[in-house]
Amino acid sequence: MDSTDAPSRLEPLWRWIERRLPNLLRRHRFEPLPITLNQRRVYIVPSGFGLFFAVVMFAILIGALNYQNNMALLFGLLVVSIAAVSMLQTFRNLDQLSLVQVAADPVYAGDQVPIALHLRAADGRPRYGVSLRLGSLRRHIDLAAGAIVVVHFTAPALRRGWFSPEPATISTRWPFGLFHAWSHLHSDVRTLVYPRPETPAAPLPRNPEGGRQGGTDPGDEDLRALRAYAPGDPTHLVAWKASARMGELLVRQLEMPRSRETVFDYGQITGLDREARLSRLTRWVIEAEQAGIPWRLKLPGIDLGPDSGPAHRLRCLKALALHALPDPRH
Repeated sequence: MDSTDAPSRLEPLWRWIERRLPNLLRRHRFEPLPITLNQRRVYIVPSGFGLFFAVVMFAILIGALNYQNNMALLFGLLVVSIAAVSMLQTFRNLDQLSLVQVAADPVYAGDQVPIALHLRAADGRPRYGVSLRLGSLRRHIDLAAGAIVVVHFTAPALRRGWFSPEPATISTRWPFGLFHAWSHLHSDVRTLVYPRPETPAAPLPRNPEGGRQGGTDPGDEDLRALRAYAPGDPTHLVAWKASARMGELLVRQLEMPRSRETVFDYGQITGLDREARLSRLTRWVIEAEQAGIPWRLKLPGIDLGPDSGPAHRLRCLKALALHALPDPRH
């Protein structure tokens, strides 16, 4: 079960610590999957309730010692020992948790990137009361032994290029809320954000007139040649007189127009800035793929095509998304 929760009272404190101590709390950046938490990765401190509890128990123990009340002293020491055990349980609730997969689908600039975090308990123990935070969103989950839980988030894609999800914060206060344990998960998974398609769409560039090439289009009456009959050829294309002279069944091979690719040239678009040009080219690529026409994409230093289909569309969209952008990891 997962839900959205309001930030706790100590949330501003954690954010201040993250800003002031980035090397302590975010040492692990762009890690390959899977990411498994261990004693070197999990941080634990008393919670606000834990500090209040410690003050109360200190007062009880001081009073028991002052009045030499053995029952109160025994009670205080018993409760303190339970609190010490709960600290270990809080740590173990995160220990050996693994982030095994991060799924983030490509989107267009301005959309929300869907992000799915796949968590698994590497040691096979169930986990309870685990929280994940990504940006301002928080989810609460329980993990059954040996199960993989998928936690869904969304993040805004503000600009084109590579998008890397920010580190997710995983935390817990189970079982008694006396201690707060947390860690950061920052995988090397990234996805592409394509330029926003132009709206309203500009018309596609005119397709230049091509020559003619051989074909079997029954709607074209221009004769090109004769060929041997093949099963399935229309009977109205059979050249009966020529077949009688040659002693074998022949069919007319007609000419059909040869389509030439439409060229989407970055340099031919004038009066627009870079992002507006890429936005227009993105719209043209999408419309050309939907129409099933071949096209060529020309960018400074890049010439893709001519081709058509989903694979060509993805190559072109990737080139448009990364045009004139450095790789953020280098």
